[in-house]
Amino acid sequence: MSLEHAILGFLEREPMTGYDLKTRCFDDAAGHLWTADQAQVYRTLERLSERGLARSRVFPQRGKPDRKVYRITTKGRAALDGWLHSAQPLAPVRDPFLVRFALADGLSDEEIAALLAEAREEYQSRLDTLRADAAAPVPTCAGADDRGSELYRMTLGAAISATRTVIDWIDDATERIRQGLPVAKQRPTSEGV
Repeated sequence: MSLEHAILGFLEREPMTGYDLKTRCFDDAAGHLWTADQAQVYRTLERLSERGLARSRVFPQRGKPDRKVYRITTKGRAALDGWLHSAQPLAPVRDPFLVRFALADGLSDEEIAALLAEAREEYQSRLDTLRADAAAPVPTCAGADDRGSELYRMTLGAAISATRTVIDWIDDATERIRQGLPVAKQRPTSEGV
């Protein structure tokens, strides 16, 4: 997913500041799908403005910094529509835990089991948060109507299913570790290189 397209999609729903996009949209409505930090949001808004896909208007405030509210342009709507109608490749898999796990053959079974237990706690915490999100009212940035709300709930369902699948895999791997893994071969030393 393109951060630019996500921002355009949120701006299509309503004009917002960069702060609103970060907190209401990425933190509250899309955190289970995509994360973005404040700097990324502001840099992307500037790029969108430079390319004519969004424009901003400054609203002075007393005793506070001015509010810069962004809205999508006609050109931005066309870009968003093109993205929504185009085929998107699957995102590459980048899972630091699985890389760590795959390279843990030099650890003892107990140390590997500890890695799995730590990961399970983190995934369980994520699952608890996703379930709480599913039980809560739909954030305004997620769906302005019943159709948008239903799509949001479906994405939460996908995130819940994916997280449960990982927890199931961790439980299976933990059981396999309990049964005992083959003994690790002696690793060559780097002295001969």
